[in-house]
Amino acid sequence: MKATTRVLSTLLPLLLLYPVATLADSERGRLLYANHCRSCHESNVHIRQTQAAQSLKALRAEVVRWQEALVLQWRSEDVGDVVEYLNATWYHYAE
Repeated sequence: MKATTRVLSTLLPLLLLYPVATLADSERGRLLYANHCRSCHESNVHIRQTQAAQSLKALRAEVVRWQEALVLQWRSEDVGDVVEYLNATWYHYAE
């Protein structure tokens, strides 16, 4: 019985983290954007005539620039997830 309890106590935290770790990239990007960017960026910033990002490469550069300015220390995967979310939601640039 003691071994079973030890195994369960080791595995349970991992099982609780599993759904977060397997979120789709765009969904993860949406969550990162909602938590770190939305307070300054309302939807109108993505549809204005004078967009800073005119391509997928430029969109990525803007995400990198702002996450560095805010000292978010995002990994490249985090940046990619936010770019994927923004592109799927607002920009629709080809790869």
